[in-house]
Amino acid sequence: LLCEVTAPFDDAPAMRVMFETEQGEVHEYPLRLPIVATCFMEPVTLEQVVKAPPNAPPIDEEYMDRISHIITDGLKFGRCEGCDPTPWTISGAATFRTGSKDAKGNNINVGCLVRVEANPQAGAFRVTTRTLHPLCSKAVKNVALVSIKLA
Repeated sequence: LLCEVTAPFDDAPAMRVMFETEQGEVHEYPLRLPIVATCFMEPVTLEQVVKAPPNAPPIDEEYMDRISHIITDGLKFGRCEGCDPTPWTISGAATFRTGSKDAKGNNINVGCLVRVEANPQAGAFRVTTRTLHPLCSKAVKNVALVSIKLA
């Protein structure tokens, strides 16, 4: 099954498979496709320096390394080296590629930023997304949260 995205989306697409057997039995199966918005990301790099706060906590390198792999390998974001103010923060950038065309005939692409901040004392993460399209932001946040919970 080949899929091309034409616009941002925040939920997995659904489809319905219907068929009839030779005996005349009709079968119908609603399915959710295993497709999320980050399947259409292309990693990009972002160069920006953010100063670390003076009281940055120590880091558990192994756990944050898993989160880093989720962002780069799982969500297909490029790491924003030098952007993270603490070792508990991981930032990434990507481009959401669509097959839709703009007025000049160019494919419409949406730039996406994600930042995951760990709070080890609270045992929690904050996921921040920034895009020019609200559905892209919501989709990236949803996929990141689920992926982090499974880490």
